[in-house]
Amino acid sequence: MHFIRAHKIEVAIFSLALIARLFYFGLAMQAHDWNLTETSSAADGYFVISQNLLHGHGFSGAGGPPFTPSSFRAPLQPYFLAWTAGLAGGNYWLPFILTLLIGCSLPLIAMRLARRLSPSKTVVLGTGIFLALEPVSVLLSILFYSEMLSMFFLFLSLYYLFDYFERKQLLSLIISAALIGFSTLTRPTTEFLPIIIAAIILWEARKHLTKNIITHVAAYLLIFFIVIAPWMYRNKVAFGVFALTPQTGVNLYANLLPSVLSIEHGTSFDTEFKKIEAQGISGPNATNLDQAQGYTTRALTLLAQHPIALLLTAGTIEIAFFTHDGMLNVLRLLEVRPDMSLGTSALFLLLSDPLKFLWFIGHYLQSPFVLVLLMRIVWVIATILFCIGAVHYVRKEGLTPYAATLLATIFYMALTTIIVGLTVNARYRLPVEAFIIPFALYGFLYCKTLWHRSR
Repeated sequence: MHFIRAHKIEVAIFSLALIARLFYFGLAMQAHDWNLTETSSAADGYFVISQNLLHGHGFSGAGGPPFTPSSFRAPLQPYFLAWTAGLAGGNYWLPFILTLLIGCSLPLIAMRLARRLSPSKTVVLGTGIFLALEPVSVLLSILFYSEMLSMFFLFLSLYYLFDYFERKQLLSLIISAALIGFSTLTRPTTEFLPIIIAAIILWEARKHLTKNIITHVAAYLLIFFIVIAPWMYRNKVAFGVFALTPQTGVNLYANLLPSVLSIEHGTSFDTEFKKIEAQGISGPNATNLDQAQGYTTRALTLLAQHPIALLLTAGTIEIAFFTHDGMLNVLRLLEVRPDMSLGTSALFLLLSDPLKFLWFIGHYLQSPFVLVLLMRIVWVIATILFCIGAVHYVRKEGLTPYAATLLATIFYMALTTIIVGLTVNARYRLPVEAFIIPFALYGFLYCKTLWHRSR
């Protein structure tokens, strides 16, 4: 009881997150005849690989023999599922419960990070409440995708990094490096983020740069490399390439290129993807590292031939990164599906055919899909407030190492998302929502102050 009284806000946020997730999980289970596998296994191949690991078939995404090794997915999520399910005798309820609890804990870690940015109760508590209830976070807390585990490692890594900024203790930096290494082995998007963080550490110490600080930075990068190197060596032995995954090459060829061509030719993404698929590309989940280098070279050559369409696509992706609602996926797990598709991104349809876009809005206004519109509005407002808050924060507080780290991480994730093309959705923003919202709330408080001054 003493612990609960001392941490009543954290307990309340955790409880709110747990209630929201259990309520949604109950609806999803009902829609899938109370079958956990049908509800939570998801479609990115992690569950299949974990089952092959459990049954002694190795790290393979194959649904049957021969169980050829796979390099497309990073290792920690499948091993997490396999190890925890193995502890429960092959039952996936244990990994589900752990994933759920990790999802409930993320708002609490995010509040700790937000407190380093601003002591405002509105900023800190608002961040926790938002993340506890945000629909895509609720969705991915009950699915066996890699987001929850990778975010858990990433958030803790930044927590220890912030501790290093405050106390300059090498141990905190070593722990931070190991944790971001684990995050990268769960979801490789953060592969190059440590280089940016190392630059921020040097920048923060620029006025008192010593051999000690340089040694700390070198240790940070070395520990990160030591964590990810064994998996890269495994890929070198199995596929002849010392790398984490082939995802960059596949995404460039199978996602960004058809997106650019769809804008260039005025067609749909599906039309252009099928043309590329017909050329023999193996696509996501089925591509190994020995194929990826060729995909990257061919994709970059073709993309360079369409610079205007590439710029338009990149701009559309960046706007979608910050404003995508994710509600279609939330509703889809409940077996609530639209009776027709936009055929392209909502933003591009709005710009290219406003009347058709408005017709779609009217068509779904009196259905559950009105939630799509409402959450899109929420994220448009949040993005505007984020921009206002970030600018005002830097002008008022200066570019603190905490703000620099969070802003750099946000924009790093936004830029790396370009390679997924028009397949971008709210999942790609999810790892940095915990960093966007504090700035948005800071911007809200600033706008509120301006409003009171003008009256």
